Amino acid sequence: MKQRKSLAKTVMGIAMAGLLAVTFTGVSFAGEKFGLKDIPTIKNKTPIHISVFGGLAVAEKLMPIHMKAFSEKTGVPVTYETLIMSSIYPKMNVELLAGTGAYDAIIVEASTTNEWAMYLWPLKELAKKYEPGGVAALDEYMAGFDQTMVRTCSDRKGVLYGVPYWNYQQFTAYRQDVFENPTEMADFKKKYGYDLAAPKTRQQLYDQGEFFTRNKGDLLKGEPLKENIYGLGLMAGRFEINDEFSSLVWGAGGHWANVVRDKNGDPKELVITKKDKQILKDAIIYYKSLLKFASPGCLTGHWDFTTPQFVEGKCMIIPFLYASLDSWTGSVKDKIPGAKMALSLPLGGQPYIGNFHTAVAKASKNPEATYWLIKYFGSFDCQTEIHEGGLSAVRRDVLDNPKYKSPDWWEIAGRRGEANSAGFKAQQPYVNDYLHFNSVAMGKIYEMQIVELHEAAIGKVTPDEAVERITEQTIKLEKKFGDLPIREEK
Repeated sequence: MKQRKSLAKTVMGIAMAGLLAVTFTGVSFAGEKFGLKDIPTIKNKTPIHISVFGGLAVAEKLMPIHMKAFSEKTGVPVTYETLIMSSIYPKMNVELLAGTGAYDAIIVEASTTNEWAMYLWPLKELAKKYEPGGVAALDEYMAGFDQTMVRTCSDRKGVLYGVPYWNYQQFTAYRQDVFENPTEMADFKKKYGYDLAAPKTRQQLYDQGEFFTRNKGDLLKGEPLKENIYGLGLMAGRFEINDEFSSLVWGAGGHWANVVRDKNGDPKELVITKKDKQILKDAIIYYKSLLKFASPGCLTGHWDFTTPQFVEGKCMIIPFLYASLDSWTGSVKDKIPGAKMALSLPLGGQPYIGNFHTAVAKASKNPEATYWLIKYFGSFDCQTEIHEGGLSAVRRDVLDNPKYKSPDWWEIAGRRGEANSAGFKAQQPYVNDYLHFNSVAMGKIYEMQIVELHEAAIGKVTPDEAVERITEQTIKLEKKFGDLPIREEK
């Protein structure tokens, strides 16, 4: 049954030239930016109801505050309900396809943008109707966001549908204090013949996983361990394992399917190449080789298992950590004296990238108010609050704010901001060609990948069988639910 939370009595009772032609060198951190004060009088006072991502304390704390402020400013009541990751896709699919209008603002995982585009309002169409400054005002506002984030909130034709709210790029998190310990550094170099540093290659990550997997009584930083520890924390459960594999596949130069373009640059077909299949097979074999350096609990867990493992000192490296978990993972310093966490780009330097953005449903009974609400969510002020609260912002004028470089702000916001900026820069040349942001069937392909890769990880199928099954099902789903021709190289 649908549960609605009331706020203050129901809270007040594109891509870049094709998308945005924006350069982010010299981003302005001062001057007038869109905020609550700039929302004009809204004529339509019909209450609006929105879906929001549940499970992240910062978002669950701040979004209701922002909704209340919006309602007090505009006179438009807002209600909301939180949805966990596993329920967002099936729940929103039903509501959008049926055109129920149950949700005015939709929480959209970036890989479903193309799939849901027909049920969402293009933001520029709404800007023409409701913006006093027209489309130019929307363009100026969107200039504060990172271009890669703008692309993932747009369909493959560059039509913008959502305002990004927070992102979950993947990074490698590691115990900096352990990596910089003289004894650990000397022992590692003696055994492996090279310096201990953030892993950049598969062999380095394998060696480090092996090196830091230790038994009770073994020494770590010269002190005997009170329990067994693992070198790695992996998300091999049947939940988000496919995001780890996207980092591995993309980082090795592969694709889930190649986007082939015509002379105008428009996608004309998808091809799963022999190279792609070999890269996926190699990734599965490699991933399985790492599992012996991770807790058996990882076979049924995801980030809600690996993160507390790291915080409790039970693993030394999380190879694929979502940026939004930086604050939680960094709290290891509060649990273990002298502990310190650092972030680096994961293997291959092309991390899984995406975001949750909010979009206006075409079935909305009040698209005017919903447009201004999602624009307010993405404003500099709201983004600054969520970033300083511990979530991963998506505005470059927030992430790159110089004040976060200071020691007082580094662990609160600077480390996460610097990592995100590095990840965005690394992915900018590639993001337009990922299947995730081109296929109308990607939501269904994404869910299929989770099942098949988990079964490969636990040994239910061989790597060859997994590649064959993923290839067959990707083709089947794209042909049934997508709109691009797809084929496999034999």
